[in-house]
Amino acid sequence: MSDFSQHVPLSTFLQAHPDQGSLRVQVASGGGTFPVAGARVEVYRRFGGQTHTFYRGLTDESGIVQGIALPALPAAWSQAPDTASISGTGYLVSVRHPLFVPQEDREVTVYARIESILPVMLEPVI
Repeated sequence: MSDFSQHVPLSTFLQAHPDQGSLRVQVASGGGTFPVAGARVEVYRRFGGQTHTFYRGLTDESGIVQGIALPALPAAWSQAPDTASISGTGYLVSVRHPLFVPQEDREVTVYARIESILPVMLEPVI
């Protein structure tokens, strides 16, 4: 995730990202067979030397956390040929559960008015 917004203040980032997209994180183990309930999900971005967390929560009994609203670039950007390729906003996701190896800094791209889905597979701690 390397775009200009890592080097701007949070307030400037929020002004440049007036729309919202949403994120759904699906956490499972065993090749996707077993949902992981109670996994701690964190969605964040780095701004210079600081990290800003946009969401923290736990997966439900289905291993899912959904409806995570995140700032996104204007929806019109995805429909214009000159800005479509840069219309997504990158976030980082970490997933932790005491019985599994943590997944850190997973990249996901969010688009205005769209629900992005991030599947995360966890391996048991041995």
